[in-house]
Amino acid sequence: MRYPAFLALCLCAAGAFADEASDRVTSYPAAFFARVQPYSAFDMLAVLPGYSFNEGNADVRGFAGAGGNVLIDGSRPASKQETLEAILRRISAASVERIEVIRAGAPGTDMQGQAVLANVVRVRGAETRGSAEAAVGVFRRGYEAPRIAGELARESGSWRYDLSGALYRAWDDEHGVGDRPRVDPNGEVIRDTGFRQYEGSKIAELAAGATVPVGGGTFRANGAFQKERFGADIRETELSPDPGEEIGAEFKVARSTELGAHFERSLGERLTLEVFGIRRDVDEDEGESSIEADETSLFRDQSTASESILRGTLRRTGERWTLEGGLEAALNVLDSHASLTENGAPVPLPTADVRVEERRGEASVLAVWRASRAWTLEIGSRFERSELSQSGDNVLTKTFFYPKPRALLSWSASNSDRLRLLVERDVGQLDFGDFTSSASLSAGTVTAGNPDLEPERAWRLELAWERHFMEGAGALVLAARHEAIDDLVDRIPVTGPDGTFDAVGNIGSGTRDELEAGLDLPLDRYGVAGGLIKLNALWRTSRATDPATGATREISEDEPLEASAHFSQQLPFWKSRWGIDVTLASEETEYQFDQIQTDRLDARLDAFIEMRPVERWIVRLYLKNLTDRAAERRREIYAGSRGSAPLEYVETRTLRIGPYVELTVRKTFGN
Repeated sequence: MRYPAFLALCLCAAGAFADEASDRVTSYPAAFFARVQPYSAFDMLAVLPGYSFNEGNADVRGFAGAGGNVLIDGSRPASKQETLEAILRRISAASVERIEVIRAGAPGTDMQGQAVLANVVRVRGAETRGSAEAAVGVFRRGYEAPRIAGELARESGSWRYDLSGALYRAWDDEHGVGDRPRVDPNGEVIRDTGFRQYEGSKIAELAAGATVPVGGGTFRANGAFQKERFGADIRETELSPDPGEEIGAEFKVARSTELGAHFERSLGERLTLEVFGIRRDVDEDEGESSIEADETSLFRDQSTASESILRGTLRRTGERWTLEGGLEAALNVLDSHASLTENGAPVPLPTADVRVEERRGEASVLAVWRASRAWTLEIGSRFERSELSQSGDNVLTKTFFYPKPRALLSWSASNSDRLRLLVERDVGQLDFGDFTSSASLSAGTVTAGNPDLEPERAWRLELAWERHFMEGAGALVLAARHEAIDDLVDRIPVTGPDGTFDAVGNIGSGTRDELEAGLDLPLDRYGVAGGLIKLNALWRTSRATDPATGATREISEDEPLEASAHFSQQLPFWKSRWGIDVTLASEETEYQFDQIQTDRLDARLDAFIEMRPVERWIVRLYLKNLTDRAAERRREIYAGSRGSAPLEYVETRTLRIGPYVELTVRKTFGN
């Protein structure tokens, strides 16, 4: 299919229709959410009809494409370090006046590539408010996850100040205790082991922000600091054929700081200027150690990274047209030094010392035509030019230029039905970590850095239908997508003087197809007063050519199915709410040149009950992982390249952490 020709056909069809339907902004007042007794803005978004929360990806360099699909008081948070979820959980439900669902074509809104946005509008005039929270999670074998957090906000007219902090411990519930047997190609056990791996982090966070009127506009400055200390305790006990024990550990100490600024000012009745600036710095020291009998191994990677961004946007809004232009400049730097020693002796690693610098500039243009209340056309493009230079073990400089056109056609067929057609050219970003080597001692693998990586590029076609019912409280959303990918980033072998290693690399073209469905269904008319069910499912298929075998397979790490179901019910007489969350089993496979690794998570069931014993106090009890789901990793190891060498053995690691309990107590205060 030729996408531009298909788009032209749809645009011609648009002219044949004329319909006056609902506006592009739907407002849900705070009273709409009272039935679920939310205690934060994040809880309110969870029950917003026809809306699916998108966190965004802070690892994407730059602003464009990195943000999620949430605005706060009409603006995006000027932060990439703090997650959207963390910011939204700090906003108490009592401080939210309404939430607006904004669709493409709404005047004066920078959609940043999103088809739907949620705008959390806070109550104005409240002087001081905040909250304090204490929580603890209790796991088997004495593991605990305590947490204390608090936030304070002060508002006076156009001035606003925010301060928040948290200190907590988190355990990875996809690791635990189990076994890791190894069988030969005939299924005979050749090595039987018990295995345990507990992973957890201690995290400290502090964030502050201020919003003040400056120069006829609004200026917001924010800062954030985070320190994380991660550790993993690994112990493998061989039962046969040679009884013994291997003790391992993983560690990481990471410090990150961020300073951001956002300025917005009207330059006239229809003209708006918006400027973002940000600086992020991250220092990491991570690695892994292993001791088996008198053999010792140590892998270590020390790195520093920084990101500096400046972006400006000028937007003119009219009754039927919105015109927008933007410029963004960014400098990104990574310094990484990796080492591997065995019994104190250094082991050569390919591309162990790497410095990567990226200088990137991007210009964007966008036009939005609101042909009628029913029809909207959004068309534009971004133009990215970047220079990527590497030094250290490899000296290389590359220059890239990519246009990224995009067109979105929206039709409100009625007050209840909306359809969207999207065609865009997407260009992925390179992960700087893929330029340097890494090692996993517990798995016995080394991944080489690849200096010759290029970004993958894809044409994406999406058609979506949104149907609202039950006076807007219920919604059904269906979406179908197709991607045609060039220079697909997957796994390739890299051969050097020290042997052949697996690496991230470009493997040619590929395709990906997705079907997504979401349902929000209030259950009052079905006899469950105050009940709500929310279903989400994503089916995915993909095709690529395996560089090791030449055969067609799915793209590495693509999950065929992602699905979940959420039920909650309000119990007003008891001043409480309860619910259950079900996550279906998931599976993804990675195709390395000498092994196939499949990670599978079994289905999971969580339950909660929330109580409000007195005003401003909230108590939540979570019962998590009630199914004690297994986290399974299956590795098919070959004697060499999978295209020519025989299967050597199959190793399956299965871990469970068990059900666990979390108790959270929260107190809100202020106006």
